[in-house]
Amino acid sequence: MEPASSMSQNRKKFGRAVVMGASIAGLWTARALADHFDEVLVFERDHLPEGADFRSGAPQARQFHTLLQSGLEQMKEWFPGLDEELISAGAVPYDVIGDVHLRARNFWFPQFPSGSILLSCSRLLLESSIRRRLRQNPCIRFVEGVQVIGLQCDEAKRRVTGVRVRNRGGPAQQESDSIHDADLVVDALGRRSQTPECLLEMGYPAPKESEVDSFLGYVTRKYKRKPNAPMILIVAAPPNDPYGALVFPEENDTMVALIGGYNKHYPPTDPEEFDALIPVLGPEFQEALKDAEPISQPIGYRGTSSRWRHYEQLERWPDRFVVLGDAFCGFNPIYGQGMSVAALSAVALADRIQHSNGNLDGVARSTLREIGKITQSVWLIATNADLEWPGTEGGTVGEGPLDRFRRWYVHKVLEATTVDKEVRLVFVAVNQLVKPATALFSVGIFLRVMKYVFVRKSWEE
Repeated sequence: MEPASSMSQNRKKFGRAVVMGASIAGLWTARALADHFDEVLVFERDHLPEGADFRSGAPQARQFHTLLQSGLEQMKEWFPGLDEELISAGAVPYDVIGDVHLRARNFWFPQFPSGSILLSCSRLLLESSIRRRLRQNPCIRFVEGVQVIGLQCDEAKRRVTGVRVRNRGGPAQQESDSIHDADLVVDALGRRSQTPECLLEMGYPAPKESEVDSFLGYVTRKYKRKPNAPMILIVAAPPNDPYGALVFPEENDTMVALIGGYNKHYPPTDPEEFDALIPVLGPEFQEALKDAEPISQPIGYRGTSSRWRHYEQLERWPDRFVVLGDAFCGFNPIYGQGMSVAALSAVALADRIQHSNGNLDGVARSTLREIGKITQSVWLIATNADLEWPGTEGGTVGEGPLDRFRRWYVHKVLEATTVDKEVRLVFVAVNQLVKPATALFSVGIFLRVMKYVFVRKSWEE
């Protein structure tokens, strides 16, 4: 077979890249690589729908999803005008503070314009819109109905040189295997990734894994949108109030209601039982759904643990092979971080390629280390929230003086957001992955939080 590198026609630095999986992470990656490779092949075991339709390989796609500000800004950079296209297709723009009625720690937060505008739409619409843009790129090609069954490597097993794929075929077709050479291979297969097994086959160690499981389950149901229906976000309050919920609009004049429960307080998928749980979330949530006409059955989702495969820690790693998205680290999806972290990871990969001086050797390891850094801060946000629940398994709660101070301070930050707009804006920016978590510990924010602490103390006295 002709080497992939011979395909270059001096238009770009490199010949062919292969992306395993057409998930959101795979789509981001294909777009990032298209700036550097003559050809980007995206292998997907499903046959992808043309429109915003469900596919069996992404069962979670029917649940509520959100693209954080960091991911949305990157989407607009990669796909100029796509946000307007999404709005034209029915996505609803909203101010993350000004338009959302937020209840956290059993307190309703004040609303004010923040300037942080997000889009509320289904993942199906978002994913299909991105796929449509990618199909218009002449160097990106989707290869559907095939399953990646292994990696190809050089004789010394120091470099990945391609993938082995199996054509799944139809009922009347026989399965067939083929090899596709590549200058770079990216695993974006999500939690079903078989990379640990592939590494062992090649003589590399499998990564260590960290897992934190708060045993969260959630149920989503769609309704016809009520006129002037409020956007509501209710955050569960540990340790005794395990249920959280939301009501958000989506395209096609619909709205979605989601109820989630921590520590195995799984919401029911039976329609009558689901309706019976609605009043538990409070009168505001109940009013938002009062007389709303359901247009779907309640659909449940579990298996929400945060799991980090520490590829960035491995001392030995094959060149020309990168893992990102949920295949690298899958976060508890209730926090909405996954799609945006995948975008940041694809940016990190593109940046390493841009500065590779035409040599991809070494790019994979440096990219994995950078993805590890991106993951670390987001992991702390997600798992620290999960570890507040007494039934959570995995992870540890540090009991040193610094650990205790950090937990105390973060709680005070949360309290200060109820009265201090500046603290609230920075807190939202951290949760939207626009600013690092260290921004909460900056001198200016620290002083504002301490001012709140002492003023409140004087009130109480």
